Amino acid sequence: MAQVIEAPPALAMPPSTRDAVRTHVWVEREPLRGRLKKEGALLVLVGAVVLLSFLLPTLRSHHTWIDIPCIFYKVTGIPCLACGLTRSYVFSAHGNLSAAFNMHLLGPLMFFATCAVGAYLASSVIFGYRIRYTLSNSWRRLAFWSVLGIFLVSWGIKLAFMQGSW
Repeated sequence: MAQVIEAPPALAMPPSTRDAVRTHVWVEREPLRGRLKKEGALLVLVGAVVLLSFLLPTLRSHHTWIDIPCIFYKVTGIPCLACGLTRSYVFSAHGNLSAAFNMHLLGPLMFFATCAVGAYLASSVIFGYRIRYTLSNSWRRLAFWSVLGIFLVSWGIKLAFMQGSW
C-alpha cells in the first residue's frame, strides 16, 4: 500500500507593503540636519522660483535672461500644457492677475500654491515639525488623474477660447 504523506499547511504570505499601504497623515519632528537635507533643498528651489518670478522682467530688460522657446509649440504650432506658466508666474508676482489668468488659467493658483509650499517649508526648517503622509494606490491614482484632468481641461479652454494669449 502506498503511504500518504500529509504536507504541512501552506503558510499565508503577508500582503506586500505596496498593497497594504493605507492613506494616513501624521506630524513628526526631525532634527536640524535632517530638516536641512530634506526640506532645505526644496526651500531653496521654491525660493528661487518665486524670486525669479519677481526678477524676470528686470533680467530681461538687462538682456541677462535667455529665452528658451517651447519645442512643442515650435513643432506643432499649438501651445503645450505648460505654455504661458512662466509669464503667468511673473504677472502673478507683480499683482496683475487678469494678465496672469490670460497667460495660463492655472498660473496664479499655482504661484500662490508655490508661495504656500515655500512658507510651509520655511516653517518646517525653522520649527522642526513636518507633515508626513502616505497615500494608498487608489488615492495616488485619483490624485494623478485629477491633476492631469485639470491641466487638460485648462489646456482645452486655452485652445478653444484664448487664441490671443499664446
